[in-house]
Amino acid sequence: MKFTKLLLSVAGATALTLALAGCGSSSSSSGNGKTTVQFLSTKTENASTYKELIKEFEKKNPKIDVEFSSPTNAATLLKTDLTKGTFPDVVGIGGDATFVAMQDAKVFKDLSKESYVKTVDPTYQKMITSLYSGKGLYAVPYATNASGIIYNKALFKKAGITKIPTTWDELMADAKTLKSKGITPFGVAFKDSWTTLSPWNQIVGNVIPDSWIKTRLNNKSTFAATHKAALNQWLEPLKYSQKDYMGTSYNDINRDFANGKVAMIINGNYEIPEITKLNKDIDADMFMFPVTNSASDNHVVSGIDVAFGIYNKTKVSSAANKLVAFLMQKSSAEKYTQEQFSFSAIDGVKQTSKFVAGISPEIERVNVKNYPDHYYPSAFDMSKPLTQCALNASKGMSASQNVKQTLQNIDNTFNTANVKNK
Repeated sequence: MKFTKLLLSVAGATALTLALAGCGSSSSSSGNGKTTVQFLSTKTENASTYKELIKEFEKKNPKIDVEFSSPTNAATLLKTDLTKGTFPDVVGIGGDATFVAMQDAKVFKDLSKESYVKTVDPTYQKMITSLYSGKGLYAVPYATNASGIIYNKALFKKAGITKIPTTWDELMADAKTLKSKGITPFGVAFKDSWTTLSPWNQIVGNVIPDSWIKTRLNNKSTFAATHKAALNQWLEPLKYSQKDYMGTSYNDINRDFANGKVAMIINGNYEIPEITKLNKDIDADMFMFPVTNSASDNHVVSGIDVAFGIYNKTKVSSAANKLVAFLMQKSSAEKYTQEQFSFSAIDGVKQTSKFVAGISPEIERVNVKNYPDHYYPSAFDMSKPLTQCALNASKGMSASQNVKQTLQNIDNTFNTANVKNK
């Protein structure tokens, strides 16, 4: 699954709040004596796994029917459902702008007292609670992802690189070595603008303090004053990528990587299944993006790919909670983790694939930071100024001029989107 940022306007979030009056779940006890629970996933990719788990759940709970849906336009549909009073009882949702909009509308129940919450690592719980003010856990983390560097082990070996880089200088030295051997170090797919966010989030997540975003949201700081070094660093891998990085798509670069044409891709574990579909025998792995020159200060940027929320006006609260509790069981989470090639927020549930063996230990010890762009205003799309920045670089604009112009663009568009603090 590729990382996508779902955008929901602030005006839409306001409409959600207004729509709550008089709304209630459409689920209820049916004529056959069974209780129906409506379960919606905001991801289409995990539908097959959920359907299998739902069959197991219904077999163990014969008096409960689960109506499952995974629409492609989930963010819009959820807003419409609130207005119509047909909001689903359970929602599988990412820790992203869509969740923030729902939380602004006070849609979900506080689950902090539920027993299954005890199985969730506190770091991932904090990733959810940091997205809103106030106490309570309004979505319980379930599946997570990991950003880093996917690399071709055979090409590293061919270039004589025997040690995985653990600092920025080591990474750049390896890039130079690969290039000197006629191997393209980084595969970059900026034709699809969303791919610009992976290196940005990893760099910013490691070098900008977590507390900074609150200062920026309160208009007491700027990107121009604080992110110059980060943006210069973001531009650096482009010097070691294929020439046509602005004309290369996500699918193109997966094909090139699978065919051994590039050594590294800066992205997430969700890209690996796309690569292995093209070459199941590829000798590849993943390691943490070493953003700083202090190996112990580097962190994996990881986010909540799926969390479960229960509608606070559901008419089938007990049945809905039973469904979430079942999904949170270790056996269910293990099935989801392996089939969906994800990591888990649940203690003791591990991703065992050899293709992420190099980064799994960091995830298991929860050496993670959240995606910085999860805290940006929902109407602000960082990928747009970053794409323009990359285009400027491809046309030969000097780094100093490009960085200055891009940061000014970022601040201007951020200010426009930051309507809550005007």
